[in-house]
Amino acid sequence: MKNGTTTISGWVLLGVLGILLVGVSVSPTLAAGQKGNNAVFNTSSTCSPCTPSPAFIDASVFTSKATTFCGVLNYVLTPINGVVTSSGAVIDARGLNSGNTSMTCTASPWAGITNPPPTTILLPATTATAPIVIPTTWVLPPNTRIVGEGGTIGSGTVGTIIQAASGLTSGSMIQMVPTSTLCLRPGFSVCTGISVENVVLDGQGNAVNGIENQAAGDRSYVDNVSLFQIRGTGLQIDTGANGSGPYTNITFDLGIYGGASSTHCASINNAWTRGIHGLTCISSNNDPPAAVLLDGSNNSLEDVRIVGFYDGILVGANGDAKSNVLINVIGDTRLPFTVSSTPITVVHIPPSSFSVTDLSIVGLANIGGSGTYSLHDELTGALLSDASVGIYALGEQPSSGIGYSRFTTSPSLPTWGTGSASPTPLAGCTRGSIYSCTGGSSCKNGGTGPSYALWDCKASGSSTAWTPVI
Repeated sequence: MKNGTTTISGWVLLGVLGILLVGVSVSPTLAAGQKGNNAVFNTSSTCSPCTPSPAFIDASVFTSKATTFCGVLNYVLTPINGVVTSSGAVIDARGLNSGNTSMTCTASPWAGITNPPPTTILLPATTATAPIVIPTTWVLPPNTRIVGEGGTIGSGTVGTIIQAASGLTSGSMIQMVPTSTLCLRPGFSVCTGISVENVVLDGQGNAVNGIENQAAGDRSYVDNVSLFQIRGTGLQIDTGANGSGPYTNITFDLGIYGGASSTHCASINNAWTRGIHGLTCISSNNDPPAAVLLDGSNNSLEDVRIVGFYDGILVGANGDAKSNVLINVIGDTRLPFTVSSTPITVVHIPPSSFSVTDLSIVGLANIGGSGTYSLHDELTGALLSDASVGIYALGEQPSSGIGYSRFTTSPSLPTWGTGSASPTPLAGCTRGSIYSCTGGSSCKNGGTGPSYALWDCKASGSSTAWTPVI
């Protein structure tokens, strides 16, 4: 009967669903019971044998293999131990802590490993009293990414803290491959794919660098990193790091320490990058000579805040600096610290034997008040105490080799303006400025005579005045 058939079919369907539900409930229980590596198994309800997956590795399973945090990572990374295959893996070290291993390292995680596999290492959250202490530089091989849990700096620091041991007084805390020749060693891929994210590097007041990139190029970057109490260079980008970046959301803070002559927030040396975007440089005084050294071409620095330091961004002091762009750079010399009365220049272009051309600055400010300068361009003699400058563009030298082309919105310097009527007032302009009038009959001198398209600001008695040219 139709009703009977429907009833029987319904019970059959419920029975099948019941079996499927039992199967679904069993499999997660088995999977949840796995410890350590993720497991790979077939579609049956049993897992015998389960095969470890090289794709994702729980480092806390191997605490019996070494006594320190770096030692555990070294065991996992060493190919002969068979934990990570040559194709690489994600190593989850977030389960390592001071309760199951010593967080004070005795060597680098990559010490003694000739051909490290490509890896992403997830670092644990630490505390200010139990950071990851490193006695030597972490040299990251190609295709290596370290990702922490973020963090803050200062009193009560939390997050992923990597701290320099007292004996680490030179070199860098993290180095993105040591030299370009390393890329040519057998077993190494090209120097790409190296990154540092979401960590705090605490230099303990040592004269060390924070992160140095000598040769890591494409797909190599730094993001959300705090550089604390580092009296060397916070972020050093050298020749060979072409195409690297962007370097984003970076904070450099000297803390209670004064700077040295070698202290810099960031440095770009003879390299072109994808830019530094989001950079805060803080010194409690003006001891360090310059926050940022820009000695490379084709770079962009955007959203930069500088507190303290003699100079904010020093351009072309140690190498050619061509076709660079600076956007939204502020010299905040009042907060949060009280600095000395020594003048600070936010952007400084010194005289040197190196070439500085085609520099574009958009959005420059200095709120330091009296005795501070937003810009000092010694190539053209421009010294601006303007609290803000919308645009300053330094071009190139003419073929004569005398002077530079330049444009700025600052009323303190000669510039080229435009309007639909003759310039007003006629007196008191900045000598050397040029004005283009586009309004036809409204471009007359004093309202009478012919109309003029081009005006020049010249000396007029003890003052200056706009004088029509053509």
